[in-house]
Amino acid sequence: MVASTRRTLAVALRSLTFALAGLVAACGAPVTPAAPARAKPAASAAAAPAKSGAPAAKSIDPCDESKPLEKTYTGLLRAARCDQERFLIMAGIAEQLGVDCAYCHVRLADDPKKFDYPVMTPRKEIANWMGRELMASLRTTDASPMKCSQCHVDALGKPKAKFLGDPRKPVPVQEWMATVMVNRFRTADGDKLRCKSCHADNFTKPGWKPKVILQTAQLPPRRGMQPPEGAPTPAPAEGSPLAPSPTP
Repeated sequence: MVASTRRTLAVALRSLTFALAGLVAACGAPVTPAAPARAKPAASAAAAPAKSGAPAAKSIDPCDESKPLEKTYTGLLRAARCDQERFLIMAGIAEQLGVDCAYCHVRLADDPKKFDYPVMTPRKEIANWMGRELMASLRTTDASPMKCSQCHVDALGKPKAKFLGDPRKPVPVQEWMATVMVNRFRTADGDKLRCKSCHADNFTKPGWKPKVILQTAQLPPRRGMQPPEGAPTPAPAEGSPLAPSPTP
């Protein structure tokens, strides 16, 4: 009986072995789990450094291909190095004053579209005087460069040549002088700007002079220079007779 039982178990075991072999053959070999893919390193956020041998960007000089100046200027154009820079300086001044060329210059009689730039006019004389004398006698409190736009703006901050009114109204002018002018500027020597710095005496005093424009002798002395004499302002460099100002 024992032998019969062993034979039965052996037959069953062989049958199970064959069944498993058939199942493996039908389903294929067991799948080996794939190894997790390696994460690629994140790209650096910083840009690759520029090559040390790369040439630096060349700055543009308006005088590189410009004609030379035909004369030496002493007023607003005294810093011009060439003809192209002369026009760039004048365009900047016109923009700061909110005007065009016709505000100071007269047109040619035979070609109204062009201007006779060398001819002196009262407005041109004043503009050159302010650049040559007044602005050179003062400096800004914050040490920023002197510009027309530091004064020539209206109440809304827009460019305006006659920024104190035309005609001027005494009260607004006095308020602007007392609250803006004396705080925005100092003398060229660094002293506090006062009414008498340009008006010969303080406001309401007997020696106070209301007019400053073209009065070089009243201006604060410039550092390193002798106080101006009481003689009239020297003739402009152009040396041309004054022509009437064009109607604005």
